[in-house]
Amino acid sequence: MKVAIVGAGFSGLIFSNYLLDANIDVDLYEEHSKVGIPEHCTGIISSLTSKLIGEVSKNNIIKKYTKLKITSFYDSVEIYTKDDIIKLDRVKLENDLLNLFINKGGNAFLNKKIKEINYNKILNKNYDAILLSDGINGFIHKKYGLGFQGRTIYGINQEFCINNDEDFFEVRFDNKTSNNFFSWYVPLRDKIIIGTGAENPQMLMNAQNNAIKSFNIKSNPCHTYGGLIISGIKKANIKNGNIIAIGDTIGLTKPLTGGGLFPNSLAAYFSFSLIKKGYNILDSIESSISFVLSMLKKTNNLSVILHKNPTIIEEIIEISKKSNLLESMNRKIDYDFHIDLIRNSLKDKNSYKFLLGFTSSYPISLFKLGIGILKDLI
Repeated sequence: MKVAIVGAGFSGLIFSNYLLDANIDVDLYEEHSKVGIPEHCTGIISSLTSKLIGEVSKNNIIKKYTKLKITSFYDSVEIYTKDDIIKLDRVKLENDLLNLFINKGGNAFLNKKIKEINYNKILNKNYDAILLSDGINGFIHKKYGLGFQGRTIYGINQEFCINNDEDFFEVRFDNKTSNNFFSWYVPLRDKIIIGTGAENPQMLMNAQNNAIKSFNIKSNPCHTYGGLIISGIKKANIKNGNIIAIGDTIGLTKPLTGGGLFPNSLAAYFSFSLIKKGYNILDSIESSISFVLSMLKKTNNLSVILHKNPTIIEEIIEISKKSNLLESMNRKIDYDFHIDLIRNSLKDKNSYKFLLGFTSSYPISLFKLGIGILKDLI
């Protein structure tokens, strides 16, 4: 079997390596002369995702965090995750994935912008399957009726060259440091990343400046980058004949945070597993992507409600402290597996205290959350 993958961003690279491991002959096409550019992703993952990416992930760890701090307006809470949260060097990671792919026998063609697919052919080469990873702004997948309908956020990251040894990173939900999303503070060894997202692009820089002030940063940024963030999809067209869309092209990102490393690694791993068991390559990839998308959709509506109603986050923080819910969930949740957070919360022995407290103090907010969860799970 011979497969072509168009686009050597993270999704194209992780699928390329997994398919090669499944004894598939893979040609990888990339329009740029380098991978990892343009830089846009913060690169924070769970230990589970690091394992899915493989050994190359371990070689690109910049820092590990033991806890996550969630802040909204005037209150905050710290949560210890099941395993360490990891910050990766995203640019070097993609370069290492490309080199790994080539060293394993994959064929990489850089500076090759693919504009046309003639039936099963790219540049007069026949392929059994063609995977499109041309990104949210790509035109090829749209040409073949593929892609997603959903919500996008404009994101920005700015790095400040400040030494810091904190063992946590922070996300902030309010209506000042972001616009219908959240802002973040990520301390590294020799720098700090401040970032935010805005549904309205005209509000992005104002929100970012407010985030910088709120995190008490008083120096000028030494590096700035960003891009579009996918925050949930309504529907997706995955396959057209032997052409399949992957990655940002199809909305393979976590609705709450917009991160794409976990869902793409998981879909690539599932595809590899099914192909190794003897299933058809097209069916394996399509069913793997469909399964991961269905899993992600279970937090779509809930994510939008939390992004657009930051006061609910503050209410959740207040009630969870009184009920000891979050404290009892320390070391039980995975940073990337968001649906697991909901399930573990409902199973926890303190969940009834949390629900009673929420019902008596904030019934309208609880109703909104309940509607969102029901819409996601039905």
